[in-house]
Amino acid sequence: MDICYFAAMKRLFNFLRIDIYFTVFIFLLSYLLVINSRIKTDLSLVEILLPDAPLAKFVSAFLILILIKLTIDYFQKKEVLDAYKASTYFKYFGISFILFLLISNLLGLFISTIFNTISRNFNSQTLVLTHLSRSIDFTLYGGLYLAYLFLMENNNYKAEIRKYDNALSSSVIQQLKSQLNPHFLFNNLNTLDELIEEDSAKASSFLHHFSELYRYSLVTSEKKLVPLKDEIEFVKNYFELMEQKYLGGYHLTIENPDPQLEVFVPPFCLQLLVENAIEHNLGRAENPVDIKIEITNNITVVNNKIPKKHKKETGGRALKNLSTQFTLLSGTDIIIENSDTEFKVKLPFINSNNDV
Repeated sequence: MDICYFAAMKRLFNFLRIDIYFTVFIFLLSYLLVINSRIKTDLSLVEILLPDAPLAKFVSAFLILILIKLTIDYFQKKEVLDAYKASTYFKYFGISFILFLLISNLLGLFISTIFNTISRNFNSQTLVLTHLSRSIDFTLYGGLYLAYLFLMENNNYKAEIRKYDNALSSSVIQQLKSQLNPHFLFNNLNTLDELIEEDSAKASSFLHHFSELYRYSLVTSEKKLVPLKDEIEFVKNYFELMEQKYLGGYHLTIENPDPQLEVFVPPFCLQLLVENAIEHNLGRAENPVDIKIEITNNITVVNNKIPKKHKKETGGRALKNLSTQFTLLSGTDIIIENSDTEFKVKLPFINSNNDV
């Protein structure tokens, strides 16, 4: 019996999103309010401290909390109101208050009808006093509860923003470090030097892609979102450089490279997946790694697997950062499918340019 009771209380606490400290606070507040009202009477100290009325007031307060939570859940499910805004919680308060008075009056009318006390309980003076008392109780307990929920929601929202900013910063810093790495610069400048002597046209093309790569990195490093078409152009420039380095060991195909939809993605997301395919697979001209980017109702990046003998242990941090960015920006996580023969990542579209 005790186990069932505690399980029910735990479910109630989880539903209301409150903890034991808030519950104890509400109980003590109920107790103090009743004691304060009794002090003005001729009751003895023992009678003043009796817990009967405080318990009843405490139960009434919990009913107010439950009504408010049901109202919040209904409107959030219907997506009528925006979370994280103070104005939203004022709307919750107003709607819940009207429902509380309506339900209280209907319940009072029902009980009065049963006991034939309508004239005594529903005259003008009694109604005014009753509504005033109920309004004070609802304002006090409901206001405290909504302030508590608002604080919790905003703390969670700030934690999500910090989590996103950390993931974005880590991703951007890692990206810039890899591109500004002295070895990366040295190798590409050597390639450029060789091409200048061998083929000036190829050297010019190489230099163009090389400069575009750096321009994009510097311009977008502090942005949360970039147009998909810009990211596609960037990954093309990046792969042009990789082709010069690996000489046919990797192939890149982009299907529907000019999507009509005006959609956005986090910067470097496609380049990261292409780089991931190159880093983890050994491509040769006679047995290349085929990387395909397909733009449909989402973005799919897939490559066949030719594992290197000595795998690079990265812990998947880049993919975790990418997952965090998409989850927080779009509300939809990336999908990773890893089989024996291919590695596939699906990225959702983000139809907003508020953070660009």
